[in-house]
Amino acid sequence: MNDGTRLLKLQETDLELQRLRLELSKLPELVQLARLRKRLSLAREEMLKVKGERKDVETDLEDLAEEEAYYRKQVDGVQAKAARLTDYRDVQDLEIELSNLAKALDKVAFDQRDRNEKLERVLAREQQGIAAIERLEGSVKSCAVRAREVATDIQERIAEAEQARTKLYGELNEDLAHAYEEAARAFNGLGVEALRDDVPTLCRTKLMESSLNEVTRGDAITTCPYCHRILVVHEEDDAS
Repeated sequence: MNDGTRLLKLQETDLELQRLRLELSKLPELVQLARLRKRLSLAREEMLKVKGERKDVETDLEDLAEEEAYYRKQVDGVQAKAARLTDYRDVQDLEIELSNLAKALDKVAFDQRDRNEKLERVLAREQQGIAAIERLEGSVKSCAVRAREVATDIQERIAEAEQARTKLYGELNEDLAHAYEEAARAFNGLGVEALRDDVPTLCRTKLMESSLNEVTRGDAITTCPYCHRILVVHEEDDAS
C-alpha cells in the first residue's frame, strides 16, 4: 500500500468514525439517558434549595424561641415586681409594661405559627424531592444498563476503526500527516480525492490535457489544480 492509498483509507476511516459516533450519540437509549441525568441533576439542585429553605426556617424558629423565652422572663420579672408595689401609679406603669410584653409575645406567637406552617410545607417538598430523586436514580441505572447493551456493538466498531486509524496515521511521514489534517479541516473531512482517468473523484472537474499530463508525470500525490484538495494520482491495492 502506497501513501496515496493510505491517505484515502485514512479519510474513509475518519468518515466511518464520524458516522459511528453520530449514530452512537443519537441512539434513543442514550438520548433518554441524557434526559434522565439532566432531570436528576435539576432535582438534586432543587433539593439543595429546599434544604436551604428548611434550614432558614429552623433558624427562624430557634431565634423566635429565644425571643419568647426572653419576653416571658421579662413578664415574670415585672409580675414579681408588681407584687411588691403598693403605689397605684407604679403599678399602673407596670401594667402598661406587661401589656407591651403581651403584645410582643403575641407577635412572636404569630411568627411562630407562620414559620411552623412554612416548615410543614418545606418538609413536605423535601420528602417529595427525596422520593423523586430515588425514582430518577433508579430510572438512570436501568436506562444506563439498556444503553450499554444497545451501544456495545457500535462502541466495538468505533474501537476497531480507531485502531485502524492509529495504524494508518502512524505510517504517514510527518509532513504528509500534517497536510492531511489541514485538508481535512479545510474541506470538512473530505480533503483527499483520487484521480479516475482524468476526473478527480470529489470536485468532479475534468482535467485539461496539459494539467493531466503534468499531474500524471509527477508525484503519486499532488494537489488538485481546481479544488486544491490532496489529489492521489496513483493508488495501490493492499497486496501491492
